[in-house]
Amino acid sequence: GCNNEVAAPDIEQVPISFTANLPTLSVDSQTRATSFVKGDQVGIVATNVDNESPLPTAEEWSVGNLYMNHIVGTMGDATWTHGYPEYSISLPSVWYWHFEANKYLGFVAYSPIPSTDAKITRPSNDMNLTVQRGVENNFFPDLLYTDVMGNYNKSRVSVLLDFKHAMTRLAVKVIAINKDGKVLESGHPVDKLQIVSLNINTKVTQGIFNLVSSQWALSSPATNVNGQTAYTLVDPNAPQKIPYTDASTSTYLLPQTAATNTALLSSLNIKIKDTSTDIEVGGEYTLDKFKQLDETPIKLEMGKTAILVVKLQYTAIQPNLPTIKMEGQLVDWDYKGTSTVVITK
Repeated sequence: GCNNEVAAPDIEQVPISFTANLPTLSVDSQTRATSFVKGDQVGIVATNVDNESPLPTAEEWSVGNLYMNHIVGTMGDATWTHGYPEYSISLPSVWYWHFEANKYLGFVAYSPIPSTDAKITRPSNDMNLTVQRGVENNFFPDLLYTDVMGNYNKSRVSVLLDFKHAMTRLAVKVIAINKDGKVLESGHPVDKLQIVSLNINTKVTQGIFNLVSSQWALSSPATNVNGQTAYTLVDPNAPQKIPYTDASTSTYLLPQTAATNTALLSSLNIKIKDTSTDIEVGGEYTLDKFKQLDETPIKLEMGKTAILVVKLQYTAIQPNLPTIKMEGQLVDWDYKGTSTVVITK
């Protein structure tokens, strides 16, 4: 929502002021935790509209109709006047509302901006942002956007930019359970287990985000293309114990569209070793193998966290079999519960 301050008298020019809000972590829903930092920059676009409604059409965002053409704003300190953090935004120069009360503006904004993050570009002089891969472990940006807001005239005074996440975030957990599904935290066999490698790979390395429709367009990769390592969560030089929770909060992938299923085109690659026997289990599993409570594959949705849980299930070990049989369940419990895919070796 926006804060509607007292209307100014008709005799003066009214500056446009902006503040920004970004929802933070809700433990219940496992949505994402992040906030702006003083000095962060946002791109702001305003377009001219003749009436208070409807919101501007795609055609009305043409360059010739823009009032503010991707103007850069800089975040200031957060205030808590309305019970949530609002960040003040400073502009390079003052922008005024139209003097006439019958002239309105529609707004959108986004962050980061191309000049501060090479993974985001605006190759055409339009309302599309291209998001492309960076380097391993800094593979995709956490692109933030607002819905189209408006239409406002000078009586609005201040515009609150409500940002949302355009990407999907991944959170990875690895646990061991017994045959009854109870988590094994310590003792045999957990103490002998090590995750020796854990990577997230993807074949979808570029997308186009339209700021007006808030929609992605992705290019499907060629059938013979190999996935690229986007994130290394566990490096073979630094194996991790089980239970394991990925401490990273910046594992982002492009969300799926009707035409391109990024869950099918991305994968988790894990190797787990029993140090008492040197037996390794694991493999590469496309993310659509992670099943939800209703047995449907996990979806990579805009603004959601996909929690990927690998479960190693230990069944009764016969005395004459000194090795351990390891089974894994890849589980998503974000919103919709758990289900199973089993790795057997």
